[in-house]
Amino acid sequence: MTGAWPAKQLIDGAWVDAIDGGRWDVIDPATEEVIADVPFGGAVDMVRAIDAAHRAFPVWRAMTPYERGAILVRAAGVMRDRAAELGELTVRESGKPLAEATREWQIAGELFEWFAEEGKRVHGYTISSRVATKRMVVLKEPIGVVGVITAWNFPAYNPARAIAGALAAGCTVVVRPAELTPLSAMAMAAILVDAGLPAGVLDLVNGDAPAMGQAMLDHPDLRKISFTGSVRVGKLLMDGASRTMTRLSLELGGNAPVLVLPDADVEAVARAAVAARFRNAGQVCVAPQRFFVDRQRLAAFEEVVVEETRKLPVGSGLDPATRIGPLISARHRDRVE
Repeated sequence: MTGAWPAKQLIDGAWVDAIDGGRWDVIDPATEEVIADVPFGGAVDMVRAIDAAHRAFPVWRAMTPYERGAILVRAAGVMRDRAAELGELTVRESGKPLAEATREWQIAGELFEWFAEEGKRVHGYTISSRVATKRMVVLKEPIGVVGVITAWNFPAYNPARAIAGALAAGCTVVVRPAELTPLSAMAMAAILVDAGLPAGVLDLVNGDAPAMGQAMLDHPDLRKISFTGSVRVGKLLMDGASRTMTRLSLELGGNAPVLVLPDADVEAVARAAVAARFRNAGQVCVAPQRFFVDRQRLAAFEEVVVEETRKLPVGSGLDPATRIGPLISARHRDRVE
């Protein structure tokens, strides 16, 4: 347990360790101390989770959108009401400032609430037929088991966005959170279970990314994968999915240049650029990476950027004054240096 929240895998409604006994230390980026010891599984754990989700699919699919939505709304209320507490958990594993982490959980609650309502509006449609006495009807139905692989930069938002939509549509879900930040996803899973989610509808496994990703692609009962992460891994998933016809939703790395033209409001652009570049310590896929500034405006642009950057206190995310927390890991810090 990490405070009030479990620190284990969730398979078929039970909180369990990895089948092979593997463990993983979750590190606080600010102190580099171990804050949790969680299971670290492999392909066999993923297969077990997908099997559980497949067994639970008929039950979840048979529930009305109103019944499914009520569970999601209850979970959303907990996420909003306990956002400060949950935000602190996210800070401990990700390093981001507490205000950002708390807001992330509030948005996670909003996502579950929004999708709960949208699930009631999944309508089909009719198509005109060549035959006067016939009509063609298109129905939208849940696809089955959805695999969710998330990134570490938004430990609550990334899982919420994928899980909420799939559950609201009547699909069951197997989520593999980023190994650097698994605690937020585990807390989210616990909230959903407590809100009344039937066993097996949401399963969570933590562990070897390549092995688990391949297990997703190889399993005949996993019908779709939602992935947030690097372009490199996205290409690997796309290649594998093309062989099995597994559906994909990919949100991959960004490449975000900023152009400052001669007629730009330099001060406004510079302030916005600093805010965007340093959000979450720059660990955002759409954070500006390169600045192309008209030579006549360069000096003024640099002056405002330096001035605004000096206003950003660096420190532990738990310090209310902090605007820039640590990078996610020592490896990432070393790469930047």
